[in-house]
Amino acid sequence: MIELRHLTYFRTVAETLHFGRAAALLHISQPPLTRQIAALEKELGAQLFDRSKRAIQLTAAGKYFYRDTTEIFKALERAKRNVASSSTGQSGALKVGFMMSSAYNILPAVTRHYSAAYPEVDMRLSEYVPNLLATDIEDEKIDVGIMYRPEDCRRLDSHTIYAEPLLAVLPRGHRLAHKPEISAAELAEDAFISIPRPIAPVVYDLIQQHCQLHGFRPRIVLETNLQQTIVNLVGEGLGVALVPTSMQAMHLDTTVFKPLIGAPTVEVAVIWNRENTNPCIRTFAQTAVEVWGRMQATSRPA
Repeated sequence: MIELRHLTYFRTVAETLHFGRAAALLHISQPPLTRQIAALEKELGAQLFDRSKRAIQLTAAGKYFYRDTTEIFKALERAKRNVASSSTGQSGALKVGFMMSSAYNILPAVTRHYSAAYPEVDMRLSEYVPNLLATDIEDEKIDVGIMYRPEDCRRLDSHTIYAEPLLAVLPRGHRLAHKPEISAAELAEDAFISIPRPIAPVVYDLIQQHCQLHGFRPRIVLETNLQQTIVNLVGEGLGVALVPTSMQAMHLDTTVFKPLIGAPTVEVAVIWNRENTNPCIRTFAQTAVEVWGRMQATSRPA
């Protein structure tokens, strides 16, 4: 059976065209080297070296074999690099889930920077509602997610990227649309549009708690799974809502966004299953935190 050492012996002799010098480079004596080359030729059924002259030469078969072994050693080096890079998250595959509100602020920058820094990682993106994203991360159908930090993280690890204030979104003709900021108490009589609690319990509970802190329970007339749908329905005059600040990026002519006095904040985090050993998770989480830091630095006034 041909072993890698046989190929190394052959290539060293082929490059020096001298058994003595090749043996010295290989740190073996010449007779064993000669026997190994003869055994290789017997295994291949072809003579690799012409020994009939004073200086040995590669035969035609030897030249072809040298060319082909060059490709073998290139493939071996490539395999070694791939193993090293995949173990450190430099290459591989990564399934990323995201909630739509993150697409309005951090997601585009993170994916752009990650793809540039790790071009050999096959990154696949999927949009989710938060509760289903957490479930698929637990089941390892998704490697990592950008989402509201769930209350139950028993099987999950997380790294908070930022805390995002909630603000009020109102129809453009709303009675409070002219005010620079509002109190939630001023919305006590309004109909609310909300995300259902099973879809995003953290956000739902935060809205409920903030309204109760201001003396009322919101009268929810419509529920829908997506924050952008909530904003669109507000623009149609069907109610008001409290949504994450990132939703301002929708820039609808039919709505206005108003800061809330004492606004509560919701944490947006990178989430993954702690039992998932994919090394690309770590590099993605690091990229997300670094990108958010740069975004904040560039947005600060000089």
